[in-house]
Amino acid sequence: MDNSNTTAGPDSADLVGLLDRLPHVGRLLEHQLWEAARALSLDRSSRQGRQFAGLVEAGATLDAVLLLVAVSEPERSVSCVSRTGERWFCSIQVTLARPPTTAGMAEADHIDLAAALLSALLSSHLMKTLHPKIHPG
Repeated sequence: MDNSNTTAGPDSADLVGLLDRLPHVGRLLEHQLWEAARALSLDRSSRQGRQFAGLVEAGATLDAVLLLVAVSEPERSVSCVSRTGERWFCSIQVTLARPPTTAGMAEADHIDLAAALLSALLSSHLMKTLHPKIHPG
């Protein structure tokens, strides 16, 4: 059965599996974007799903990840992006965390900006089951 159009919540096992593999890639690949979209339950037939498909097809990996951030529930935002040497450091803030604390923030780093941002996003969806500060790679 194809679950690509379901609207259930994120699949933690799939998120963990993808998060475990991301540190071992040089850059984020198309199939990893689709795996993240499936794990985050992005409805492929929705407006956002079609927009995501267009971005992936165009090779706009960073924009595709930013769209995943924008459509995540509960709401999230990119709170920090920085680069030190060849590594990108990103953090995602879960917007509902009031007042803003590091407990509502997930962090990640990677040599590829899109992969770092996706790692932080996946980590933010796993914060209930994993430590909030995860630094893949």
